Amino acid sequence: MENPKSNREACRAARPPAVTATLAALLLLAVSIVGQIAAGADYPAVPPGVVIPLVAGGLLLWRTNRWTSGLALAVGLLIGIGALLTPNTGDHLSSGDAALLTTTVAELVALAGLVVAGAAATLRGTGTRA
Repeated sequence: MENPKSNREACRAARPPAVTATLAALLLLAVSIVGQIAAGADYPAVPPGVVIPLVAGGLLLWRTNRWTSGLALAVGLLIGIGALLTPNTGDHLSSGDAALLTTTVAELVALAGLVVAGAAATLRGTGTRA
């Protein structure tokens, strides 16, 4: 009979580095938006920029394959385009508020990392993990 702990370790060891980086970028994206809210940025009561990356990360963690890594890539692209097109990002960067500036830069770094890592995970074919 297998030890459940060793089975979990085997699953973690089987996760490609691009997928791990994608998961980290999704988490950083959600945390940076929570930080922006804490710093006083105006967001809806249920911010989609927090919920969507966490759902995509959960799906990628649950089933690591091309579809879920492609979904994470799409999340990075769509939220990234939104962040670049909205005037809020420029307002946050020029606000002079250190917390808002730091969390907005963290969001942009997370989005860039998410696009790169998500593309690498999708294009390399992350394989299917049951």
